[in-house]
Parts: sequence; structure tokens; C-alpha cells
Amino acid sequence: MDYLKKGDQAMKNNKLSWASMTALAFAIGAPSASAVDIQVAGDTTASIYGFARLNMAYNFDRAGPANETYFERVEKSNNEIGDQFRMAANTSRLGFRTSTPAAGSSIDTVFEFDFWDYDDASNARLRLASGSWNGILAGQNWSNYTTFVASTPTVDFFGTAGSDGFGSRLNQLRYTTEGFSVALEAPQVQLAPNADDSLEAHGNAVSSMPALTLRYEDNIGDFSYSVAGVARQLKYDTGNEKDTTMGYGGFVAGAYDIGPLTIRGLVNLSEGANSYLYLSGGLFNGADAYIDSNGNLQTLSGKGASVGLSYQISPHLAMNATSGFTDVDPGDEAVGGNADRVNRNAFLNLMWTPTDRLMYGVEYGYYETELRGERGDASRIMVAAQYSF
Repeated sequence: MDYLKKGDQAMKNNKLSWASMTALAFAIGAPSASAVDIQVAGDTTASIYGFARLNMAYNFDRAGPANETYFERVEKSNNEIGDQFRMAANTSRLGFRTSTPAAGSSIDTVFEFDFWDYDDASNARLRLASGSWNGILAGQNWSNYTTFVASTPTVDFFGTAGSDGFGSRLNQLRYTTEGFSVALEAPQVQLAPNADDSLEAHGNAVSSMPALTLRYEDNIGDFSYSVAGVARQLKYDTGNEKDTTMGYGGFVAGAYDIGPLTIRGLVNLSEGANSYLYLSGGLFNGADAYIDSNGNLQTLSGKGASVGLSYQISPHLAMNATSGFTDVDPGDEAVGGNADRVNRNAFLNLMWTPTDRLMYGVEYGYYETELRGERGDASRIMVAAQYSF
């Protein structure tokens, strides 16, 4: 959202004010200032960080809750749902970090929670729970098939379609050296059901091996870039029928600083890996494959791209504009679910940071989706207030 997405990636390209950078740093798990530093046992230090945030949204034609927009809601709008106003504080966040010197390096842990749930509900949610030592990370953290080099800040919690690779957190074992990282991750598989619901493939998706992800991220002067790939197994087993194939995806992302202006872009291509194509589905990411009439798995192709810019108007005021899309192929005429879906969205916002730990934002968002030829669109005005510690 997730939004915004949104982790140990460098943020060399970010030209926003410090508080806006802090908000994004909290989201991606980058080191951040804390209100409390504590000496625990021995040489171990701990810190606490987080923010309180209120989001308010005025939705036109069923854009969704206060924090984010689901394309599933947009597709069903058809001008049937009138304007609505929503408020929520459930994206507020609390995190804990520890660091302990060990064998010439340090053992670092992070635990992070927020209170986000669908439809503005509030439930404690574990975002991050991982430890790292000498480049080895284990636990739940941002997928290695995710980058924030090309992420333009939005008030919308989910952010720009097609902008982040996978765009969320996964259980994983990762090794990082310099700018290169490789990870074995919990596999993400979504099988599209038949259009007549005669075969609900979702419940029959299984995995017998982890996903493999590779990423290289670096910068050359004012240009930052990230390249990544994913390979994983697609498998189903109903007890009577089963089949296995492979899915693959790759993205390239870049950002260039030109004085107060930062320009960003990303292209993401998939063959049977639309679970890793950010916001390509109705609620989150799209379907990877379907089962044909002969009981064989057939992969669905997908593509996505985003572009954005940030302009630092003054030391305390930044403007951001971004747009993106995803497109999942239809397969054959018997396929339902999120096959044959095109999602698009665009945002224009102002973020004001009067002091280091305050951020106020106002944003216009436009959303459009086409599902098997049926089009829907919606707009919203969002306002956010964030107080960090």
C-alpha cells in the first residue's frame, strides 16, 4: 500500500524536505530518527520511532476508504455511488529497533506495527519483524523484488500503480553485499478462477519451493537505479488434477536529480508473475495463471509502468505528481477474476513540512480501471496530517 509505500534501500534520489523523507523512511524501514534511545543489556541499544497520522478523503463515485483506493471499488462505481467523506487514523505506526555489536559487525533487529485494515478498520498489524548480521537478513521485511528508487510520495496509502515491483513485505532469507541482494522468499501465487466459477482455482494453488529474487541497486552521481528479477513456481493440485509451471518477472527503475527537481520512472514486465506487479488486481496484485479446459496451467502476461516528479518549491514545501498503469492479459474466454484488467491512477499533491517532524499534505487522485471491457473511474481529494517522533 500499500500505497506508500514503503527495506534497506538507499534514498539518494529523494529531494523532499526532511520530514517527508522521514515519513517515507518509516514506510520502507530505512534508519530513522527516534524519540527514545535506550541502553538495554551490555552493549545493546534500542530505539523507538513512529508517527501518528490522520487521513481524510472526499470520494467521488466510490473511490474507497480514507487511506487508499481499491480498483475493485472503482470498477463497480458506474456513477451508482454518490460522494462520500471518510476519516481514519489507522495508518499510524510504531516501531522498535535494536543493535548489538557482534563479531566485528552488529546484530540488528526491527519490529514495526501499524493499525491498518481494509475499510478503515483498526487492527494491530505486524509490518516488519526481522534480524540481520553481516548482510544476512531473516524474517519479514520488504520483498527483495521491491524498490523505492522510482516511488514518488503520495498521500494515498497504496500509491501509484506499477511503481514498486511487489510493493509489500514477505517472509524471507536474504543476503546483501554492496548493491547486490539475493533472497529466498515466501512464494506469492494467484490463480484466476473460471469465468463461470465452475473451477475456483485460488484454493488449489500450492507451492513446493520458495521464490528466488535478485536485485542490484546503486547510483551514478545524481542518477539512481534499480534492476531486479523474480522466478517462482506455479502449481495447483485438486487431488484429481495437478500441473506445474514457472513464472518470471523483471523491472528496471531510475531517478534523476536536477537541482530541486527529481524525475522517476519504472517498467515492470511479467510472464506468470503478476503477483509481483504492483496494484495489478482489484484489491492488490493480479492473477498469475489459469487452468485451461485440459487441466493445464497457462500463464498470464502482465506489464506496468510509472512516472513521477517531485519539485522542492521551498525548504518546507514540495509538489509531487505521478501516474502509473498495469495491464494483465485476458487468457482465453473462460478466464475470470483479475485476468483482462487494466488499472490506471494519477496523483498531484502538495506536502508542507513546517518543522522536521510535521507533515501536512493535500492531494487530488484519479483512478480508472477496465475489467473485460467494462470501464469505471473515480476521483478523490485527500488531506493528511502526520506527527513523527
